Amino acid sequence: MKRKSFIALMLAGGLIFTSIPVQVDAMSTVVAEAVTSESVQSNSTEDTKLQANLSKIITEIKKKVTIPSDCTKFDSNYYGEEYGRGIQWNLNWSSEKGSHYFNVVCDDNANITFINDRDYDKYDKQEPINYLIKELRPVADAFIKKVAPEVWGHVTYQTASYVGYYNNCYQFEYVRTENGIMMPDNTITIQISAADKKVQRYNANWLFGLSIPSKDVKISKEQATEKIKKQVSMELKYLTKWSEDGKTRSAYLVYAPNNNYIAVDAKTGEVYTSREQWIETSEKESAMQDTSKNESNAGGSTLTKEELAQIKEIGSLITKEQAIDKVVKNKYLLMDANIKAISASLSGYRLYGNEKEKQYVWSISLTDPRVTDDSKNDYYRASAYATVDAKTGEILSYHSSVKNADQMTTDELEKAKTKLSKEECAKIYEAFAKSQNEKQFTNTKQSSVIQGYIYDYVKEIPVYGGYTFGYERVNEGIPYADNYFTGSVDSISGKVFEYNKNWDTTIKFESSKNAMSPEQAFNAYIKLDGYELVYEINTVHKLAKSGDANGTIENSYSMEYQPRLVYRTNINPNTISPFTGKQLDWSGNVYVSQLKKSADYTDIKGHKYERSILLLRDLGAGSEELKFRPNDVITGKELQSLAEKLFYEASRDEIKLKSNNGITKQQLAKYTVQILGYEKVATMGDIFRCGYTDDAKIGKDYYNYVAIAKALKLFGNGNEKAFQPTAKITRGEAADILIKVLNNSAR
Repeated sequence: MKRKSFIALMLAGGLIFTSIPVQVDAMSTVVAEAVTSESVQSNSTEDTKLQANLSKIITEIKKKVTIPSDCTKFDSNYYGEEYGRGIQWNLNWSSEKGSHYFNVVCDDNANITFINDRDYDKYDKQEPINYLIKELRPVADAFIKKVAPEVWGHVTYQTASYVGYYNNCYQFEYVRTENGIMMPDNTITIQISAADKKVQRYNANWLFGLSIPSKDVKISKEQATEKIKKQVSMELKYLTKWSEDGKTRSAYLVYAPNNNYIAVDAKTGEVYTSREQWIETSEKESAMQDTSKNESNAGGSTLTKEELAQIKEIGSLITKEQAIDKVVKNKYLLMDANIKAISASLSGYRLYGNEKEKQYVWSISLTDPRVTDDSKNDYYRASAYATVDAKTGEILSYHSSVKNADQMTTDELEKAKTKLSKEECAKIYEAFAKSQNEKQFTNTKQSSVIQGYIYDYVKEIPVYGGYTFGYERVNEGIPYADNYFTGSVDSISGKVFEYNKNWDTTIKFESSKNAMSPEQAFNAYIKLDGYELVYEINTVHKLAKSGDANGTIENSYSMEYQPRLVYRTNINPNTISPFTGKQLDWSGNVYVSQLKKSADYTDIKGHKYERSILLLRDLGAGSEELKFRPNDVITGKELQSLAEKLFYEASRDEIKLKSNNGITKQQLAKYTVQILGYEKVATMGDIFRCGYTDDAKIGKDYYNYVAIAKALKLFGNGNEKAFQPTAKITRGEAADILIKVLNNSAR
C-alpha cells in the first residue's frame, strides 16, 4: 500500500524530531517533497496543482507582509510532508545585485512561520542604537497582529533582549497561552532594529490548528510534587569555575537532578519521563490519518514576471515517481531487500559560471522502515541515497549502506569469541593507569565502558578487539567529571592501545562539610521558578507496518502532536548550592534572572543621563539592584564589569580595569580608545593636538588618547573649552560614554 509522506527511519541514526516546527533559512534553493502514490498521476496534473498552490500562497503572503521595493527577483522553495512535518513553502525575494534578501516561510494555509529581511548593504554601515525596548514593544505587538491575527489573542509577552551588536536588534519573545496557562513549546520571537524600528526577523514555533485540552485539573501541585520526588534523585557533584582574573580554577559543589525532564499529568496523575513515543500502526489505520488539504481561491492575485517564470519552470520537470523509478528499477544498483520506504525532494540552484541557468535535482532517500529491536541486537537498517537530474532523468549520484560487523544481531555476535573478557581488560587498564600515576588513579571511579573496535572478521563474523573505559575523578566520594582517565584495551593481545587523562593538580575542591541532604536539596530545587502548570506537546511517532513484505511503503511514518496539561520541571539552570539551596548559574554564582536585571531603576527619573542608563540596561549591562546611583563616582572594577557585558575587547587582560578607586576622565579616554581598537594610532608619537585650555594638565601617557576621544565626541560635542583630565567620572557619565563608544564601534 503506497501513501503520502515518508518513513523517518532516523532511529538508527539517533535523530529525534521534536514538536516544534522546522525553521528554514534557505535563500536560493527550490525544494519540492516527492511523495509516491499508488496510482501515478500525470505530470501535468501534479504540476498544475503545484503551480496553483504557489500562486495562492504568494497572494496570501502579500496580504500579510510588504515585499521590499528593491527585491524584484523571485525564487521559491517547496517542502512536502516529511518526518511528520507539514507542507512548507519558502518564498525568496531578492534585489538585482543580490545584497538584499526577503525570505518568508509558511505552511500550505499561508500561516507564516518565518520571515527574514536581510540587507547586506545596510549591515555594512554603522548604525546607532536609537531606541529602548519599551519603545519597540508596540512595534512587535502590531507585527504579530498583522502577520498572524489568529495567534494574537493566544500569546503572552515574556521578555526582550539585545541579541547582537552585529545586527543591532532587540529580540522580543512571546509564549503561547491557552486558557490562561502557558504552553512553552510554542513561541514567537521577533527581532527589530534598534536603529530604525524595522522588523528584521520573525519566527513562529507554532502548531496551528491544535485542539487544546480544558484547564480543569484533578491533581494539585503538592500532589504532583510528591510524585516527582519519588522519581528524581538530587546528585552532589563538582563543577569547575575560574577565578575573577581567569588564571586559576576551582571545583565547587552543586546539587543537580539526575533527570532534567519529568512531568505529572494534571488530570490523571500519570508521571511522564519523556515527551516522545514510538508506536507501530497498521497500514489501514495509517491510511485513515491522511487528511485532505484546504483549497482556496487565488483569484485576484498580482504576480510578477519573476514569480510567473518560477511557476512555469517547475512544470517542465520530471515527476517524483519518474525520478524514483530511475533509481529503484536500475538493475546495476545495490538495493537492500528491506528498503521499503522512499521519499524525494526537489532542489534547484544556480550553476557557478552560468548563473542564468538553474539546475534541478531530485534527492531521493531510501530506508528500511522496520522498528529496531535492541534487545535482540537487531539495529542494522539499510539506507541509500541518490540524486537524479530533474530535467533529463540522469542519475547523478548513489550511495548505499553496507552491513558492518558491529551492526550484527545477537546471534551473530555470539559467534565472535574474544580472548579476554571486559573485566579482564579493565584490570589490565587499571594496572597500567596505576603504574603511571597511582595516586591520581586511586581517586577515580569507573564511569563508562563501551565495546571497542572490531578487530577482525572470521568467515564474515566480527571479532571485537577490545573495550574502552572511562574513569571520573572523585573527591570525598563526589564525582568531578572535568578530570578523568580514559583508555582502551585490546582484548586479543591484552595491551592498552589508547590512553588519555585530564587532571588538574592545582585545583582546589570545596569541602562537602555541612552540605545539605539530597532530600533538603530537592525541597529547595522544587521551589525554584520553572516548576509550574503548563501545556506541553507530547509527540507520538507512528510507524505503519506493511502486510506486504515486498511492497514499498510511503507515508509509513507520521507524527501526531498531543497537547497535555502537566506540572513540569523546567528549571534552568538546574543546579543549586548544597549549602544555601540557592540557584547557581554556570559560573557558580547565585543566579539572577534576566527579568530582575531589566527592572526599572528607582533613582534615575529625570536624570540627565536617564536614557543612556536605560539603554545600557536594555543592552544587557543592567543589574538586579533597584538603584543605579548615577551621581556616584564609578570605580575601575564597576566600569570593567559594565564594559565586559558590551565589548569583547574589554576582556583583554592588558587593558582590564581592576582598581576600586574612582576613574578619571583621562583614564576613561584611554580605556575607551583601547576598546575601539585605536591603540596603535594613539601610540604613533607626538602628532595630536587636543586644543583644550587645560592641555598641559593632561598626562603624557593619556594625551593622544584624549585627542582621539575628542574627535569621536565621546566626552561631549567636541567644542568644550576645558577637559578636566583628573576629574572623576560618575556612573551616569560612564553610562553615556559607553553608549557613545558602542555607537562608534565596528559591530
